[in-house]
Amino acid sequence: MKRFSLAVVLLVITVGSADAGFLKNLDAARAEAKKNDRLIFVDLFANWCGWCHRMEAEVFPSEAFQNVTKDMVLLRLDTEDRKEGTKFSQDFQVRSLPTFLLITHDGTVAGVISGYAPAPQFAERVKQTVAEWKSFQKRLAEEKSLKDPVARLDLARELVDRRGFLQGEKRFGSMVIDTKMPQSVRDEAHYQLALSRMLRGKFDDSAKTIETFRTTRKSGDFVERSWLLLADIYMKQGKYKDALSEFKSFKQRFPQSALSKNFEPLIPQLEAHLAKAQ
Repeated sequence: MKRFSLAVVLLVITVGSADAGFLKNLDAARAEAKKNDRLIFVDLFANWCGWCHRMEAEVFPSEAFQNVTKDMVLLRLDTEDRKEGTKFSQDFQVRSLPTFLLITHDGTVAGVISGYAPAPQFAERVKQTVAEWKSFQKRLAEEKSLKDPVARLDLARELVDRRGFLQGEKRFGSMVIDTKMPQSVRDEAHYQLALSRMLRGKFDDSAKTIETFRTTRKSGDFVERSWLLLADIYMKQGKYKDALSEFKSFKQRFPQSALSKNFEPLIPQLEAHLAKAQ
């Protein structure tokens, strides 16, 4: 019985020491990370998550984890606090736990790590994630030397994928007005610009971007996609009548488009919803 009690005490001490190194507030973590341009290691957890507790008890106190994160700011957020943690997990579309994010002070994603692993293996996953982030930063630093327009487009897309929305949009905007770019690249850049704005909730800006695109380009894969993107924006805004109009207009304008199958089932549903609302 004495041994069991001692084990429980040691576990509590271990968990406490692991938790002690973590901040609990996102703004505080960002401010600390900004001082020396450090990455933030974000532990997203919930009280019901058994693997989260194992990470806390076994991995975080380990020398391997402490060494690999010694230059990072540590942050813990409860995904079910209905406050900052919940909002953060929703914004970053976290679907399962435990999930760990490496982010910059401005919210750009350096990497995502999912699931439990013993301390040595987890530390290696963190190292690999940091290495991939550094490789991406190197490609960004060498961006001006890129001659391939598609490579430049890929880099801007990856920025948006990493939630570096404004940086990506700046690049897409430059491509849109660069007449030396292949038209196919400019078309996709215009679409990606609208998509990025939609992803960060700038629905009106995204819609205006699409409308501008549609006045300059009348056909092409990304013209069709932008048409449906506008309908998606209307759906997110609850403008179901406008969304229905876009879908029907799309079918009339692009009757042979393979994209029609993606939304055709929605048309009768929207019609029924609008009829019921009257």
